[in-house]
Amino acid sequence: MCGSYIKTKIQRMIETKKNVLTEEEQLLLREKFISEYAKKKGWNPKDLTSTQMLEIATQREYKNPGLLLG
Repeated sequence: MCGSYIKTKIQRMIETKKNVLTEEEQLLLREKFISEYAKKKGWNPKDLTSTQMLEIATQREYKNPGLLLG
């Protein structure tokens, strides 16, 4: 997905949501987290190994994507 599309969707979510996120919104937030985390670690977010994905999936922000809106 295009980065600007995700940013627009996330901005809309922040403006309209309080505590409840749809599955689509959770997926978008997880995609954003994966991309940002991978880049921070110096990894290619489009070519992650299973070990890298395991590390990402154990992060609190991945498990609870609503925390990203905090």
